[in-house]
Amino acid sequence: MEQIAAKTVHVKKFEELQQLETRAREWEQSIRYAQSLQQSILPNERLFFNTFRDAFVIFNPKDLLSGDFYWMNQFGADIYFAVADCTGHGVPGALLNIAGNTLLKQIIQREGVADPAEIIQLLDEELIALFNDNNTKGETYDGMDISFCKFNLEKKEGSFCGAGRPLLLCRDEELIEFKKGASAVGYTGLGEKEFHTVQFDLKQGDRFYLFSDGYTDQFGGDNIKKLNRKRFRNLLLSIQDKPMSQQKKELSLTFNNWKGKHEQIDDVCILGVEI
Repeated sequence: MEQIAAKTVHVKKFEELQQLETRAREWEQSIRYAQSLQQSILPNERLFFNTFRDAFVIFNPKDLLSGDFYWMNQFGADIYFAVADCTGHGVPGALLNIAGNTLLKQIIQREGVADPAEIIQLLDEELIALFNDNNTKGETYDGMDISFCKFNLEKKEGSFCGAGRPLLLCRDEELIEFKKGASAVGYTGLGEKEFHTVQFDLKQGDRFYLFSDGYTDQFGGDNIKKLNRKRFRNLLLSIQDKPMSQQKKELSLTFNNWKGKHEQIDDVCILGVEI
């Protein structure tokens, strides 16, 4: 009887293990399908090559799904593009990723809004409404930091709105930073927000960089510290005269060498464009 009971327990555990393995496979298949959907809504890197003099995209999610995204849309002579860093990574970040990507296009094409600060203001309102209008258990702190640009290459005019993320410009061997702004997009519990548009002229040879914080926040090096903004800025200055494809290689190599055997802590996204 004891042998029969032990065998029964063994069979039951085996069946439970098989069920867990089946669920794990189904989950992995679902995540990989979600990954393909997420990648399908990201703009093809060739769009940036065809629009600007030169460009590169570094997109390196921490997990299969990313909370970062890069975005581009052209409306008439105006080119809108952005890099956003959503709350979290993995599945939660991916849901915000898709929502933000879709809402940006709708705001510009359906609402007819052109000013970056107004666009970000509407994105802020739409995200808060999307995740909180029917929430009976209190507000959800879901949102994103975003660098948002509008360029008109014919008029050589540029404008930028930062909501938690800055914009960097390499011009004439100098690195210029357009500040990130105080507020993120989405519900933060901070009350009234103000988003501001910065306008500037575009010059041939200008190189602009939009990026999430996953690159600069990565731990590594000999003393296991963050790569940090200063090292990132100095690296951009040191490679500013190289083609964008070479800059991409240098940035990726530096990141991987810095990270070494340490785990990647966040999604990484960098967009570079040359006028």
